[in-house]
Order: sequence, then C-alpha cells, then structure tokens
Amino acid sequence: MSLVNRLWDRIKWLRRSSMLRLSLLLSSISAVGFVVAIFVALTLGQNAIERRVDATLTALARAAVLEDAQGDTPSMILRPLDNLRGLPMPFARAVARGGGTIDLDRNLFRSDVWRVLVAHDSNDVPVMVAIPLEESDQARELLASILWTTAGLVIALTLVIGFAAGIVAQRRVVRINETLGRLAAGDLTARTGHQRSKDDLDDVARQLDLTAAELERLVSQTRHLSASIAHDLRTPLARLRAQLEMLPPGDGRGAALEEATRLSGIFDTIMRVARIEAAQGNDGFKTVALDDLAQELMEIFGPVVEDENKQLQIDVTTPAQVQADRQMLVQAMANLIQNALVHGGDQITLLVHGHVLSVSDNGPGVDPTQFKEIIKPMVRLETSRTTDGSGLGLALVRAVADRHGATLKLSQNSPSGLRVTLNFADL
Repeated sequence: MSLVNRLWDRIKWLRRSSMLRLSLLLSSISAVGFVVAIFVALTLGQNAIERRVDATLTALARAAVLEDAQGDTPSMILRPLDNLRGLPMPFARAVARGGGTIDLDRNLFRSDVWRVLVAHDSNDVPVMVAIPLEESDQARELLASILWTTAGLVIALTLVIGFAAGIVAQRRVVRINETLGRLAAGDLTARTGHQRSKDDLDDVARQLDLTAAELERLVSQTRHLSASIAHDLRTPLARLRAQLEMLPPGDGRGAALEEATRLSGIFDTIMRVARIEAAQGNDGFKTVALDDLAQELMEIFGPVVEDENKQLQIDVTTPAQVQADRQMLVQAMANLIQNALVHGGDQITLLVHGHVLSVSDNGPGVDPTQFKEIIKPMVRLETSRTTDGSGLGLALVRAVADRHGATLKLSQNSPSGLRVTLNFADL
C-alpha cells in the first residue's frame, strides 16, 4: 500500500472517529468560550475605564473657572463650547455628541488619543474638557495583547490535549472493534488484552474478553463432543459393516452396506473438520504454487468429471504462491469439485487468479440469500436432498479457509451457476 493510500486511510479513520470528534467538539467549545470571556472582559473593562475618566473630567470641569483657565496644556484642554479654534475636527465632532474618545491622525501635545467630555465649570458654564489617554490606552493595549496571547496558547493547548485524548480513546475503541471483527470472522482466540480497569472502556474490553473466552470454551466443548461421538461410533459401525458383509448377497445387503459406507463417510468428515478447526499455528504449512495445485487437481479429477459426461477446465492468470497445508487445500478443492459435479452444470472451471482460488459451474446455482446457510455444518437445501451428501462439504471448506486465514466467498457465476472462492492473504 502506498504512502498516499495509508495517509488517506488514516484520514478516513479520523473522520469516522466519534471519540475524536467529541473531544475536538468539547475542546472547540471551551476555546470559543474562552475567547468570548476575554472579549467581554476587555469590553467591560474599557467601559469602566471610560466611566472613571468621565467622572474625573467632570470633577476637573467643576473645579475650574473658565475665565481663569491658563489655556491648553499637555495634561488638559479646557475650552468654551463656542471656541474650539485650533483644535482638530474630531474634537468638534466629539463635542457635538456630548463627548467620547477620539483618535487623531497626528499627535496633539504628544498624544493622539484623547477623552473628550462636555461638562460645566464652577460657574455652571458649559465647557469642553479633554485629557490625553495615551498612557491608559497603551496600558489597555498591553493588557489586551497579554490576554489574547495567553488565550491563543491556552486554546492551542486545549485543542492538542483534546486531539490527543480523542486519539487515545479511539485507539481503544478500534482495538475492541477489531476484536469483535475477528470473533465474528470465527477467530475465537481474539482478545483485546486489556487488564486495567480505570474507566468504562476498560470494563467493556474486559467483559468482551471474558465473553470471548467463555464462547471459545463452549464452542471447543461442542466440537470435542461432536468429534468424540463420531470417533466412538466408528468402531460399532465397522462391526456392523463386517456383519453386513457376512450376509448372503442380495439387494438388501448391498443397500445396507451402501448406507453404512455413507455413515462412515459422514463420521470421517466430522472428525476431519474437528481436527482442522482444532489445529493451531502453521505446522505443516509450506509454499504452495496455486497453478501447480490447479494442474494437480485437473489430473486427479479430470477423468472423474469426464466419466459423468461433464468437463473440467482450468483458468490460470498470474498465479501466486501461498503458505498452506497442501493436503488441506486438495481436500477443500475436492469437496468443491464434488459439489459442482453433483449439483452444478456440465461445465466446471477451476480458476486461479493471483491469490484467488475458486471453483465455478454453469448449473442452476444457489439463491444468494442461502449463501450463509449452506456453509453451516449439516445444512442442505431442499433441492439437494434428492442427491447424495452430508451437508459437511462446504463446512470443511470453510474450516480450511479459516485455518489458512483465507476468505471464503460464495457468489453467482455468470451467466448461471455458483462460484466458490478462496482468497488468500498476500505472502
């Protein structure tokens, strides 16, 4: 898989992460709340400062006598309302609206920010009083800069922590999900491996492991019981067959022997399936070239198919090699060819495409809604009950597929028939 594909898969994984989305949502809400709080604090602080300055201006005006004013100074300007000559136009506009803070294009007495107020002097004459806000404005800008810088750092830290917490939680969810997927695929040894119990996700993981362990025990017990029953019945069945062979020749003896042989075959298949499912590790696995395997199957089963007036052909394209137990693969493919021979049409195809090995026929096929049912042990469709069979053939194929980590897929063949595919993982 290329780097781009892996990156794209990672992005899709992040997009599907509900834990990550929740963490980022909460972090974003916290960040927005923090920004709003700073904005409100700065606005309210500015209003409080302006009210305090206005109170100071009112007090200064009340304490002054316009006639005794010494003119404009860098610390205060006191003028009658009808004498604003020499002052920039923003002063006149501020007086017109009763006062306010003005920003000048150029400094006036070394300050370009002034607070203007219309008040009354000690003689109750309306006057304009103004003081520079250069220092207080610089202090306000410094405070705002500190707050916004702190806000940026806190918001970034919040988002990073939220993202990291979401990733950690999502990984635990993914691990639980992968374990469930393996269990659903038949791997009853799958476990999350969680041992700690710090939160609800740990509890879910531990309960999943306990459930999986109990499920594995029950399934193993059932398989062992089935294999034991089959094994214990083989001996009395062999004695029965020996006694039947001692009977005088006749139709009844032949039918009884045939039925005993069929029962013996069913028990043998049950035991083979149990042995395959119980096997662990890769003991007996070797490199198997799928094209050589197909050719071997063609040589073995070609004459058998021809005896039934049908045709077996192979279709090989870019064959691959897989790590497998060769005898198990032969056994599985023999079952598929036998099924196609009994239930399929007159054309049977053994196909090898890369790591895919399949058998198809041009018979009536199977309703897709029955695909999941017919791979279960002892399940036979109504249309198959008039022919020989035990309902264990596809169950054995599935056991072989599970043993090799391959995917078993049933599909409709084109234009008609059934296709059964074993898709092996890349080596």
